[in-house]
Amino acid sequence: MKTFKREVAVSLLLWLVYIVEVKDVQVIEVLVWPIFSFAAAAFGFDQYAKLQRKSPQSSNGGRTERSSQRTGREDQQPDDWYDK
Repeated sequence: MKTFKREVAVSLLLWLVYIVEVKDVQVIEVLVWPIFSFAAAAFGFDQYAKLQRKSPQSSNGGRTERSSQRTGREDQQPDDWYDK
């Protein structure tokens, strides 16, 4: 189901551009915060929803638990990049 939040936000921003050209500064001061707040919320909630829909990947890269455990050899190798 489409809610048209982003489309309404874009149309409000375009309307604000028109108002800036035509109306007084006091009207713009009243309208700028609600319009930008709605636009930020509309696009922000959309991004958040898209991030939530992504399938969560396991932290071990698809390996089994046993194979993802560290071996003793990793700790024995020097970190050459860290000394530079």
